[in-house]
Amino acid sequence: MALTDAWLKANNGKQREKTEELADRDSMSIRMSPRGKITYQLRYRYDGKFQRVDIGSYPLMSLKDARIETQRLRALLEQGFNPRTTKQVEKQAIIEADTINTLFYKWYESYCVDNKKGHVEIRRTFELYVLPKIGNLPANKVTLHEWLFILESKAKESESIASRILTNSKQMIKWAIKRKVIDTNVLADINACDDLNVKKHTTDRVLSDDEIRLVWLAIEKSRIAYKNKIFIKLCLIYGCRNGELRLSEKSHFDFDKKIWSVPPENHKIGACKLNCVNV
Repeated sequence: MALTDAWLKANNGKQREKTEELADRDSMSIRMSPRGKITYQLRYRYDGKFQRVDIGSYPLMSLKDARIETQRLRALLEQGFNPRTTKQVEKQAIIEADTINTLFYKWYESYCVDNKKGHVEIRRTFELYVLPKIGNLPANKVTLHEWLFILESKAKESESIASRILTNSKQMIKWAIKRKVIDTNVLADINACDDLNVKKHTTDRVLSDDEIRLVWLAIEKSRIAYKNKIFIKLCLIYGCRNGELRLSEKSHFDFDKKIWSVPPENHKIGACKLNCVNV
């Protein structure tokens, strides 16, 4: 006879003298232990030998879901796969699945360190705002809702940090997809401006001559190392990004023409940039 939900509910937890089995349909059956535990099973033949594999237990798995799983495993059997081996492989894959925590550090070490100048800041951002919240979750199971909870909460406090998290999370997931760690990029269609209400703020504010004088005096009177004083003054003189100056080499400077040439690889937009100064 075919099983029913009412019959399973009535017999679940009902003690009996010995283990009993009852067939359902499509090669599915249930095993009832002496203590009343009900386990779904698939009975089949593989390579000429009779075998069976547990599918799940009632009521944690419904009768409907057990029948769906039975059909899935029978379809795999039809293709030549052993349902028992398939279940073992799937269980092992779940056990060994990368979490967001392990995925991030794999991506960070193999990609970020070599390709991103601000990789230390990226790591610190994730360690502060992302990993404590979803770091222990399986990377392939983190939903868009869970990502947005982090991003939207952080956008209210700091738009720049939220934007950084979004950009690098999308890159991390894309990197993982290419390596078959994650199936889909749930953040692919999320935009910082449209979805997180992050606005780019531009300004034409510049320091006045008096403000520059005060900054210069503050640098002179500060207790920072002499080389750092020079570094800050040069940034002020050239109006450059500090990263450009940190990566500069002596060969980049033409001391006769008073020109500093920033090579494309050291410049944000990837184009050669000239900085001139009159002395």
